[in-house]
Amino acid sequence: MKALQLLLAGVLVSSFAFASVVDEPASAEGVAVTHATGSSVLKVYYTSAQVGDVKISILDKKNRNVYSETIKKVSGFVRPYNLSGLSAGDYTIVIADKNGVRKEKIAYSAGKIDKVINVVRLPETGKYLLSIKSKASDVINVNVYDQDNRLIHSQVRDIKSDFAEVLNLKEINQFTIEISDSQGILKTIKN
Repeated sequence: MKALQLLLAGVLVSSFAFASVVDEPASAEGVAVTHATGSSVLKVYYTSAQVGDVKISILDKKNRNVYSETIKKVSGFVRPYNLSGLSAGDYTIVIADKNGVRKEKIAYSAGKIDKVINVVRLPETGKYLLSIKSKASDVINVNVYDQDNRLIHSQVRDIKSDFAEVLNLKEINQFTIEISDSQGILKTIKN
């Protein structure tokens, strides 16, 4: 009986010991820079346990300052930066506060879509609609290859802005359609 009472007392004491320990959340301090490929906007997320001034700078690949600002007396913010006025390339985002300097590198592309290419299977067996919407004149190559990767159809088209054509591939079971412009391959579709 004494052994059981002693065991229960030990369990009770350890319950109180573990119950009195409070888990402290990890520090919520930090910096994050997000940039979606093709987007001209990047976002800087900043949070700190202490209020202070934060300097944000954007440097080009030659470490020249293309933009900077100081945000006064803050402990946190989310701030968008529009890069649409900059040329495509690598940039460094520098975030400096009283705790130090953090750097994030991003690759910015101007985000311009020059051509939109669609290939849609039509309800009729073996027919596909190829459509191209372009902002500029260009030469488009359309190549069709069989299952052994042999070229079975090739055409070159001068397009001014928009182009559409129905491809009839009824007699071919397996094929690959490859569409390219003067800059290279834009789209490949395999059946």
